Amino acid sequence: MFQKLPRIPMRPEEEPGIEKEIWQPKWKCFCCYDTGIVNAGLAELVIDGYDFNRDKLPRCQNQGCDAGEHYDSPSITKCIDYRLSPEICKQLDQIQRENWRQTQEKWRENQKIKINYSSILKSLRVIDRPPEEDYEAKRRHEDARNE
Repeated sequence: MFQKLPRIPMRPEEEPGIEKEIWQPKWKCFCCYDTGIVNAGLAELVIDGYDFNRDKLPRCQNQGCDAGEHYDSPSITKCIDYRLSPEICKQLDQIQRENWRQTQEKWRENQKIKINYSSILKSLRVIDRPPEEDYEAKRRHEDARNE
């Protein structure tokens, strides 16, 4: 009759057997996420007791990262901390890239684990009851129902 056409799923990522793709960041610099200001968690690694809400903002000086150039204007420089060298920012970038790689790896591992939620409805006992305990539990259950 008709030549069969292949399916075209509306959401191919939801089809069985398709590995979902993890979100990928678009930023170039992992030190500042292309904002020009070093990520607060990374700044804490370098600046003792760093408080994002109270301290000057550490400007990213990673080589090739020009995201913070707009912070170099005279009206803003008093709020910016320029002490982080390009070498430090490069190390922070590498640390964050490694963290991201590990996050991706964990995400992929978690996708492989399939949880059988039907077991939640069952007993949480590790082993079955011995016959004597099973008999006693059934007897108590019957007694409770008959009262």
